[in-house]
Amino acid sequence: MLTSATSSDTPIAHIAPIRRATHTSVPLVVIDVTVPGTSSAEGRRTLHAALGDDLRLYIVTVDRRRECMTFRVEVTSHTLDDVIGLLIGALDRATLGHAQAGTLRRPRHRAMT
Repeated sequence: MLTSATSSDTPIAHIAPIRRATHTSVPLVVIDVTVPGTSSAEGRRTLHAALGDDLRLYIVTVDRRRECMTFRVEVTSHTLDDVIGLLIGALDRATLGHAQAGTLRRPRHRAMT
């Protein structure tokens, strides 16, 4: 004997929705850099020239006795090896301190159509 199958009797395969990546991961490097001098202007200019615009700088300490200052530098879009190489090439008498490498999630830019 034949029986009819109704929609409630037939299992429906659930298809997972296609998820598009809304974020992209970019490298993030955080490094402490000590440079000679007690004015931040020259150090900022040199660091921006060496590392580009994807850069955030914070002054950590100003040591007037030793005449030096320490910046905390946060750089995106470069690896740790790249950042160290760029700093060594741009700064004559800098001391590189603690460094961390990681990733940062950024929103993906959608093309306008």
